[in-house]
Amino acid sequence: MPTPQATVIERITDLLNEIEAGRHPGRAVVEETLTDGYAWALSLDGECARLERRISDEAVELSEATGDDRALELSALANLLAHRRNQLAELRDVLAVLRDGVREPKVA
Repeated sequence: MPTPQATVIERITDLLNEIEAGRHPGRAVVEETLTDGYAWALSLDGECARLERRISDEAVELSEATGDDRALELSALANLLAHRRNQLAELRDVLAVLRDGVREPKVA
């Protein structure tokens, strides 16, 4: 089952392909897809902020009491944060391409 981000990126890619092929999706379809994409980007951004706070909390606790479990948790959180930041960057890139396509007169 595709992730929400994969689904949004797929929708954006499909719209971009339609635009490139000369088929003009309605502005409402494009705007709805942009809105969904920006909503997902905000969700990822919020998750990144929460992960950053958890990493800070874990780092403080790690310095107070060393332990392999805490170090593993901190490593896992850092890896997840890096992954989410990459997802967010990818999403923002395709959103920018679609947004720029909307500005062009090709879209009905």
